[in-house]
Amino acid sequence: MLYITRKHLRPGMILARDITLYNLSNFNTLLLTKGQILNNTYIKRIAYHNIEGAYVESEAFADIDVEPYIDDKLTSDSLSQINDIYFEFRMSSGKITTNNIKKLSSIVDGLITELLDKDDLSYNVVDFKNYDTYTFQHCLNVAILSISTGISLKLSERQLHDLGMAGLLHDIGKMTIPVEILNKPGKLTDEEYEIMKTHPISAAELLKNYVSNDIIRAIEGHHEKLDGTGYPYGRKADNIHYYSKILAICDVYDALTSDRSYRTAAFPSEVIEYIMGCGDTHFDHEILSHFIKIIVAYPVGTFVKLSNDRLAVVVKNYTENIMRPIIRIINPDGTVGDDIDLLFDNDYMNITITDMGYDYENCGLSGVLKSIYEVSVGN
Repeated sequence: MLYITRKHLRPGMILARDITLYNLSNFNTLLLTKGQILNNTYIKRIAYHNIEGAYVESEAFADIDVEPYIDDKLTSDSLSQINDIYFEFRMSSGKITTNNIKKLSSIVDGLITELLDKDDLSYNVVDFKNYDTYTFQHCLNVAILSISTGISLKLSERQLHDLGMAGLLHDIGKMTIPVEILNKPGKLTDEEYEIMKTHPISAAELLKNYVSNDIIRAIEGHHEKLDGTGYPYGRKADNIHYYSKILAICDVYDALTSDRSYRTAAFPSEVIEYIMGCGDTHFDHEILSHFIKIIVAYPVGTFVKLSNDRLAVVVKNYTENIMRPIIRIINPDGTVGDDIDLLFDNDYMNITITDMGYDYENCGLSGVLKSIYEVSVGN
């Protein structure tokens, strides 16, 4: 299978995986099913819901199979529960209930069970962008990323539970921030930013009688930075809670790889480079080294552009170096070339991935898209 962004989807391509939409009205809408032949109507439907792309079948890449990171039902149930809790919070003038916390705790237990059972904790960001609402998606993603990082750090199940709860609740304090500030499309004024910076403190106050002190401290400090330039207290290094340091990395990663009203999403590889550049100034180096092990810079099945201007498709990732995967070369005429191991093949040590390869006209993309279409129509 290949991952094709919606801009390059063409009638005749065959879906290799279901497309599920998670939204406020129905948290598990099956939009299109595996095996469906795309037409212009279906492609417009994908675009209407701002779904970034789809996996399609391709004979030349039939050996590539990408499984969902989290079961669809668990994702749907989790988002539904998060929505209910935030809705109740608004309707009750900002009150948390014991029942709300129990529901969230059950979600976290389910996430931990599923993630501990996975052989491969390579987080594919592509699986987590078919949502209509940023807030609930972000809460769930940060919880999943935090738990996955915690597993890599060999934390206990109790620690993973507190970490997951902190991830789900880390932004609940934003419910006390005026909507016009939260959804402002442009840059916040100094006064607005000072108001925004109160949300970790508000969350700690709301939750103080309902969750453990570790969860409260984790949430309170998720915007702190090692060098003391974070907020709300400007704490440094050892004065920042360990869970906060995990949340900080996961929060920034998910935020920067998501479309917002004031900016478009960055590619995973770009965000990873940014986060790595902030190691030991903003982020804890040891935690960062484990976070990098679970993140995929270039998801399997996606196109990448190489430093020699060739196009390729990612076939396999390595946890020991996420920037040097195994790739399959695309020839300029759209035919498929050899697999190249960028990590271990000495003949290609000077070749690097320079970009995600979706907007290049003369390096094979047009040819391979045409070939996928022709094969699909032939079937």
